[in-house]
Amino acid sequence: MTLPRRPTRSPATSGFTLIEIMAVVAIIGMIFAIGIPRLSISKWRVLRRESDSIAASLEFARQRAIMTGVPHRVLIDLEEGAYRVEWLVTKERAFAAISERGPGDVDVSRYGLANGPTPSAELVDLRPPKREERDFYPVANKQLGSFTWLDDALYFVGLESSAGWVEGGSVEIVFDPDGTTEYSLLEIADSDDHHVTLEIEPVLDRVRRREGAARP
Repeated sequence: MTLPRRPTRSPATSGFTLIEIMAVVAIIGMIFAIGIPRLSISKWRVLRRESDSIAASLEFARQRAIMTGVPHRVLIDLEEGAYRVEWLVTKERAFAAISERGPGDVDVSRYGLANGPTPSAELVDLRPPKREERDFYPVANKQLGSFTWLDDALYFVGLESSAGWVEGGSVEIVFDPDGTTEYSLLEIADSDDHHVTLEIEPVLDRVRRREGAARP
């Protein structure tokens, strides 16, 4: 007599349980909750660091205007994303200052200032000296007298001043010999649409930095 065969179990089906799926979803949520804010903070940090650098150039221009008794300006190329410090002097004075530069200062030949006056040993000009025309020339400092470029992810949005809102071309923030300037707002942004505005006050004790656009 043959015994009946014992029934065999069907193999277990493979897959994820509901608890495992919930655990995966929870882990992904934690990654987004922790990682994305950190990424955003990192981008804000770049924007704030660049804003601080521009503010330092503005403060340098103000202090140097007071010390030298000569108007200074921060020239800003809104389209190219660059800025530098310049002062209002004659070509000869700019040349003299740069001729005395140290190893870290600006090369005069780059700005057409290398051809200074060449006094003649044969002729003496007895006419009263002409008043030299002044213009803005870069200061004799390699870091501040040369153009500083924004980070690749940043750009100038525009400048608000007494002349109105400007978004293109070159603009300037000028400091008189007493250190005063006109009220203006300089807006910077990054590729993720984060905006920071530098508020330049007439008497610049410091530049106020605030998050957000210059205009509502």
